[in-house]
Amino acid sequence: MNEENGCPQAQMEEEDNKHISRRRFVSAVGLTTAAVVTSACSKKSNPFAPSSESQLKDPVAPPSGKTAESNGNGSVKVATNTFSTYEYSALRANIESAVDKIGGLGDICKPGDTVGIKLNMTGGSANADKCPRRYGVDATELFWTHPTILRVCLELFKDAGAGRLIVMEAIYDQKSYAGYGYADVVDAIGAEFVNLNGKSPHSEFVKVDVPNPLGRWEHYYHNGALHELDCFVSLPKAKRHYGAGVTHSLKNMVGSIPLSIYTNYNNGQEGNEGGSRQSMHEQGMPTLVRNFLDICRIRPIHFAINDAIQTADNGEGPWNTGFEPARYDKLIIGKDPVAVDSISTQVIGWDPMVGDFEGCFASGSLPGNFSGTDNYLRLAQEAGMGIYDVNQIDVIDASIDTRVVVRG
Repeated sequence: MNEENGCPQAQMEEEDNKHISRRRFVSAVGLTTAAVVTSACSKKSNPFAPSSESQLKDPVAPPSGKTAESNGNGSVKVATNTFSTYEYSALRANIESAVDKIGGLGDICKPGDTVGIKLNMTGGSANADKCPRRYGVDATELFWTHPTILRVCLELFKDAGAGRLIVMEAIYDQKSYAGYGYADVVDAIGAEFVNLNGKSPHSEFVKVDVPNPLGRWEHYYHNGALHELDCFVSLPKAKRHYGAGVTHSLKNMVGSIPLSIYTNYNNGQEGNEGGSRQSMHEQGMPTLVRNFLDICRIRPIHFAINDAIQTADNGEGPWNTGFEPARYDKLIIGKDPVAVDSISTQVIGWDPMVGDFEGCFASGSLPGNFSGTDNYLRLAQEAGMGIYDVNQIDVIDASIDTRVVVRG
């Protein structure tokens, strides 16, 4: 069973690697500028102090996350930007504009705070490497987080006063992190990286209880670093998904749990690590969507940048039937991940307010073997996680025209 951050490695083809070199990436995103690479951005010599489960922080709800009943006649703000490039200055200007339109970062990031940023690098480098030959674009322009978006996000939180920046993802292999530009960004900004498939910097995974579970389990096992944060950010591509119908910031959290436990659920005991978190799917897709909502409830998202500038259709990765490039020339940004995901669903052409097993959640909405599921955006609102009702979402155009006009 394929899933976000989880396609069977046995199905990955043996192909020539198309490695993205450090020189190629640095040239692309301008990381050689003195404004970025400074001594002020250098890493701490001992970034992780000893920690224990007793030191883990209680979940802090996003400031805009509220139930429909408590929202009254007000609305949640979601900013969108319309442009068609990953060029650094254009991204920086547009994301800054969006952040300003939704009230800045001061309510979610205080001076000295620890901020975690979750990437999406589903499928590992074996799938990413074949994208230029098969689809004509890099994985970062198709189904992975773009490293320039990561760079801008890190810079903005650093400017907001964050004392510690931790980039996080459950990676399949080191090449997916080091070979596609993420390591260069992390090093240049002076951030840290944590592989969520592993235990480090802790000696064990931590067990985090789910209050009144929606899904299958009463607790989840996580890398403890996920629960030592003051602010948490999700940076996904906006695209379709063969288990959940659509995948945005909420679904991105499936990649926060370790493969060694959730390939076949072992209740905290590490087992054989496969290429997918099969146990998440074992009770059907309506349970799957409730499972990852539970993960989002114990590790809430405070800020999301959903990338639909260049993305994909017909699934979450190259292993899906009919998977192909798509572009919508949009970023969708906000502090309520449910609202951001609802508008992202609209952006990629689907109604986020349809009934269960309808629209993008219907079994016939993808060309392959998608059995359909419940509308998890509605479930999220009913659980008090945020707003999916588009009538209660104030969508603000924060686009900035960064073109340079040359006059003779």
